[in-house]
Amino acid sequence: MLKVSIIVVISLLAMSCTKDSTAPYTVVETPIGELELVESYAVDVPEPSGLTFGPGHQTLITVSDHTNMVYELDLQGNIIRMLNYEGKDLEGVAYNPDENVLAIVEEADREITLLDYDSGMKLQTFKIVIPSNADNSGLEGISYNTNNKLYYIVNETNPELMIIWEPGSGIISKDDLGFALDYSGICVETDRSFLWFVSDQSKSIFQCDYNAQVLKRFNLDISKYEGIVVDKQDVYLINDASATLYQYQIKNN
Repeated sequence: MLKVSIIVVISLLAMSCTKDSTAPYTVVETPIGELELVESYAVDVPEPSGLTFGPGHQTLITVSDHTNMVYELDLQGNIIRMLNYEGKDLEGVAYNPDENVLAIVEEADREITLLDYDSGMKLQTFKIVIPSNADNSGLEGISYNTNNKLYYIVNETNPELMIIWEPGSGIISKDDLGFALDYSGICVETDRSFLWFVSDQSKSIFQCDYNAQVLKRFNLDISKYEGIVVDKQDVYLINDASATLYQYQIKNN
């Protein structure tokens, strides 16, 4: 009887192992979207970095990490004005329509400076305390969410982070990112509650939900895109190396 019991147990274990080893599993692949180039415009801004819409989505605002100045452009990349502010190692910019201010990312010092949109006057500077391994891999992009009144900031790499921040409360949350080689810019598309990330090294943009879970990836032909804004089907990207503004349309979205 004991011998029979041992044989039964061994048989059941063998069946169990066989079932587990052949069980099907699902690999979820990121859907790939398609962009159509509408136009490209030369921009007279050396090493433009960061991009945001101005009031009413009628203008674009970028910063230069060469001159450390802030520039407002029309939608064809022509300079409308330079703000009367000179920062240090500027990398990102966000327009906050609720308070009519600009939030400027200063990478090496890990600081956010608020400027009055109309005058360009400096209002306040805030330190963003996060781990840092190199001056040139710090805060890289910023966008303002009118739905929840919070700023979304990306740290380029080492560590790869999305930081949700508010001037009065400081850092609300820090989330690790792991879907790109680096993170060059971020845009909150509030109408559809999407986050958009652009990655220089991955040569891609990523459409995500508010938890930074990737919904779709769009591949780009070249690197050095440093800023992104999205308005429904229209995507504007600014390229650091070529000083060019690109306008794309999302196909079949």
